[in-house]
Amino acid sequence: MNKMTDSFDILIVGGGVVGSSTAYHLAELSNSKVGLIERSQICSGGTARSCAIIRSHYSVPSNTALTVKSIEIFRDFKKYLGDTSLESGFVQSGYLILAPEGETSDKLVENLKMQKEIGAETMQISHKEALEFHPLLNLNDIGAVGYEPFSGYADPYLTTTGFANAAKRQGVELITNQGVKKLLTKGNKVIGVDTESGVIHAGLIILSTGPWIKDLTDPLNIDTYLDISRHSVITLKSESEYDFKLPIIKDLSTKNKMYFRPSSGGVVLVGTGDHGDPIKHPDLMDEEIVDDFIINQGRQISNRMPSFENARVTNDWVGAYDITPDWNPVLGEPDGWEGLILAYGFSGHGFKMAPAVGKMLAQKAVGIEQDIDISPYSHSRFKEDLLLSGAYGIGSIS
Repeated sequence: MNKMTDSFDILIVGGGVVGSSTAYHLAELSNSKVGLIERSQICSGGTARSCAIIRSHYSVPSNTALTVKSIEIFRDFKKYLGDTSLESGFVQSGYLILAPEGETSDKLVENLKMQKEIGAETMQISHKEALEFHPLLNLNDIGAVGYEPFSGYADPYLTTTGFANAAKRQGVELITNQGVKKLLTKGNKVIGVDTESGVIHAGLIILSTGPWIKDLTDPLNIDTYLDISRHSVITLKSESEYDFKLPIIKDLSTKNKMYFRPSSGGVVLVGTGDHGDPIKHPDLMDEEIVDDFIINQGRQISNRMPSFENARVTNDWVGAYDITPDWNPVLGEPDGWEGLILAYGFSGHGFKMAPAVGKMLAQKAVGIEQDIDISPYSHSRFKEDLLLSGAYGIGSIS
């Protein structure tokens, strides 16, 4: 490895999709000397295990605003980055959200109105229309259906490395295979990082290390209010190939807020939007999928798609969620500290927000008014009881 630069105007810690997006936007917006440091390779942490679903359905208005902007970027990724060789792997499959009859359906309809006012391409559709988009569904217990025609899914690795390579092209230094051991401070100001190969000073540090953030914030007595949990994903294959352009499904009738989408090889990828299993640290996460999860998801998927009654598991993996009390991220300075911006706690919806969040963080870092106000995501909101509570209860559909 070449000699490591020992000083930056702005240093981003964490090479996932949020960090890489922030690096790119900093290069676009300023002439600052910017570095991004990652303990392994770009897109080797939480982002690598993302299901990469992209949609704008939220009940918190600022979440919808961020994802509306992000969808625009995903749909025109090459042009946005100014490089035809950079892909996000975006598939415009559409997105269907299903609500059971009663209060949840009423909330869904209310949320669709709010989302439209913000600029989301969304609508309520009939059961008949939903079945035209996805003929395999059983909708007998569903009261209301929302539809986003321009939503879909992407490739986490292509998206993250796309942002990182575009940032590097514009002068951002990417430092990989270099762990940060601790943050360096002077008084109440963060002034740099101590790495495995020496000290790097910076005028501003942006921490985007996901569920690993407490390794760096705990020594500074910064309360992250985080729970770390383990989430399981499986892929299922039925007798016939699952069309890769079938819409993503979010099923609010299920207790664990199941979702599923097409995946490569004609299979369906199945996950949940609930709290998951608590873990102490992402590096200690058990990688085994428990039988109960497979049985429960198999039962739920076959109820929603009867043709999957005899489907078989073809793959599985787990990932870590960094969950805040209101299931929404922290974007901004921690209480009592200068020279530090936090970007964590995405609670399962970081990938879909990352293009816009990266731009807002970059604007904040260089003192530009943000296109979308991110002050609701302040670190102080937890002690001030200003939680961004979602209409559907806890879960990554806030």
